[in-house]
Amino acid sequence: MLSLKSHSKLKIMKKFLLLSLLSIVSLTLNAQIADGSVAPNFTATDINGNSHDLQAYLNQGKTVILNISATWCGPCWNYKQTGALEDIYYAYGEHGSDEVVVLYVEGDPSTGIDQLNGIGSGTVGDWVSSTPFPIIDDASIANAYQISYFPTVYRICPDGFVYEMGQLSNTGINANINANCSGNLQGVSNHVRAEVDDVKLCEDGLSADLTFSVKNYGNNPLTSFDYDITSGSNTGSYSGSGNAGLFGELSVTQNVTLAQGTANSVDFTSVNNSAVFQSVTNSSGFEVALAGQVNQQAVEVHVYTDNYPSEISWDIEDESGNVVASGGPYQPGTDDQWGGGGPDAQTTKVHSVTLPDVDACYTVNLYDSFGDGWGLASTIDPGIEIFENGNSVFLRNVGDFGSELNLASAMKYNETFSVNSFDDYNFSMYPNPSNGIVNFTANENFSVELYDINGRKVLQKNIDISEELNLSGLTAGVYLVKVDINGISRTEKLILK
Repeated sequence: MLSLKSHSKLKIMKKFLLLSLLSIVSLTLNAQIADGSVAPNFTATDINGNSHDLQAYLNQGKTVILNISATWCGPCWNYKQTGALEDIYYAYGEHGSDEVVVLYVEGDPSTGIDQLNGIGSGTVGDWVSSTPFPIIDDASIANAYQISYFPTVYRICPDGFVYEMGQLSNTGINANINANCSGNLQGVSNHVRAEVDDVKLCEDGLSADLTFSVKNYGNNPLTSFDYDITSGSNTGSYSGSGNAGLFGELSVTQNVTLAQGTANSVDFTSVNNSAVFQSVTNSSGFEVALAGQVNQQAVEVHVYTDNYPSEISWDIEDESGNVVASGGPYQPGTDDQWGGGGPDAQTTKVHSVTLPDVDACYTVNLYDSFGDGWGLASTIDPGIEIFENGNSVFLRNVGDFGSELNLASAMKYNETFSVNSFDDYNFSMYPNPSNGIVNFTANENFSVELYDINGRKVLQKNIDISEELNLSGLTAGVYLVKVDINGISRTEKLILK
């Protein structure tokens, strides 16, 4: 009998089987390179344009870990989610003691940079933004190492011999290298890194709890640390304590005043009452953004489903945790034993919602009963979007978030604003979609704030009614434009081509 975990792997693989059938067949025809063979040398360029020469790394006395994977591979994604290779990279890679090189190799010739970024079909998620070590898109490396399946993880010691290491934990990789390569990994002391989630606020400049984790990448136990939190123009100094060994984590919650701006970070100033190891991991940035502003009670919730709609549900909570709206699960299909396909799969489910007639800040919660998020889709970007008067005020596309994703401060209802009074100003914005030049009409001058789909403010400007706005320097995509005229505001969606 298959375990739930095995079911999950099979389910993910099934979706992409036809896309990658030729690749799988070609792999099974190869004989895996024998343990103890001389590692085939390669020189390859990663997706950021940096060159990597295997023999050069070995000549420097470094151990090289090759993680040969494919973007559509569920077990590859599951191993990535463990964070084991990221931990080895931070502790012993270029941002640690610089004794180990970790390389991700995309081994399927039919996939490319779009799939690595989680775009389109043939991918289970965004591999790039959450992978700190180099990514090489070069199937010839997979062919040279004659892999039989994804993922295949190799260890190459400085002596140049290759061995399959398997999907080990962070401590397992550490022990494997120490047992098989000449000399033990030395590491560094007083080396930590913070993982800080982005924050949304219903109002700018609010006091809120900033929660983050501190992970120990140093040889000695982590018992105390001092750090600064900077948000906007404010910086505060704080201290923390606990007990965490190598790869251990401590959770920190600190109440601070948070403000929008680019200067938002957690910076360590000392560890264990000693100088902190200086590397790019010493400072961790985070974004502060505003919730979508809603000026009337009637909104529309659009749910973009993946291929397993019967696992999908959602709700909206007020500040007291009361559910004011909910939806799902949706109709299952018959494509497989998990209810794949059907009329509700990879489509848009629209719900009319009436919010309570009181100023409130709302949290949007997404649920998946199977526990693998809403990431299994090829013709749609799964997620949720909220509209007011046809204008998008909140959008979040998602992938594999597990069983539950809580999106705090997603939307704020402002009872005191009247959308009808805004219409008195005869405001319009055109063309939309735009190639970068945006024009406006209105009875009076106004201000605009421009946000990307993650809620980050990218522009704030006062506009003269005869002025055009040049946004050609921004990346193409969907943006939210908050317009304020005499204290009355409305948010509209803008598409840049």
